[in-house]
Amino acid sequence: MKDFIEVFLMCFILCVIVTIFFGGFILNNIWAIFFVVALILAILVTTFINQDSRIDELEKKIEQLLQEKHN
Repeated sequence: MKDFIEVFLMCFILCVIVTIFFGGFILNNIWAIFFVVALILAILVTTFINQDSRIDELEKKIEQLLQEKHN
């Protein structure tokens, strides 16, 4: 739950900063809204995919180390 709150607060702060600097442009242009939403989703999905691949690699390394330890 702590991790979720940290991520939520970071996303919220990022949204506030983007709104302050680009709010007028984004609210007046529907394509800009689509672009920002797509950008944020792409960043999130890419991050989760990279984390998943890193976790898989670490699991393989741990299994390898455990096998070496038992031998």
